Amino acid sequence: MKRLLKVILLVVAFIAASAATYVAIQKWNAVEPVMSGKQHQDTLEGVSGLTEGETVTLPQLSTLNGQTVNLGNLREERLLCVFISTRCPGCAMDADLWRDLNEESGKRGVAFYLIDVGDELDDLEKFRSAHGLHNLPILLDPNHKVGPQLKVGFLPQYILFTRNGRVLHRWDGIRHYDQPTGAEKLAEFFQYRP
Repeated sequence: MKRLLKVILLVVAFIAASAATYVAIQKWNAVEPVMSGKQHQDTLEGVSGLTEGETVTLPQLSTLNGQTVNLGNLREERLLCVFISTRCPGCAMDADLWRDLNEESGKRGVAFYLIDVGDELDDLEKFRSAHGLHNLPILLDPNHKVGPQLKVGFLPQYILFTRNGRVLHRWDGIRHYDQPTGAEKLAEFFQYRP
């Protein structure tokens, strides 16, 4: 009975996360200039996402306290970005993973950032407080530009970049992380090298 309930809850969470992602993408589409053909890939139907080896210009974003971070100008060789939204029910399921990734990234010399893709600051602060994310580096995308620019079509999305913006690997969706047995999952994020 417990197993069935768990499966039902996971299915409901997946459906809710998909709906929230669709709403976020529609919001991005509303503020992004209309493009044609291959360039316009930020809808659920058309997103293929960034691919390994693809190089992008890493954005400059603000922290919650207004400092500017230029992701293309970091000292670390690699950068792990997790794209999130407060409207993504599945995102909160990965909060334990984010805390451990932040700690492990520091040990491995990898820059780590959560990037909120377009929420209001008040909503983000509530989300951060509710899920114990106070010590994590969070960057803001209030103009909804980074999601489409980096072809983020599913949340949460994890992308490991080199310092020059080359994609080493991308993971879409919830990671189903279990802290007591999670060493393997953590190692998965750091096995890709420039």
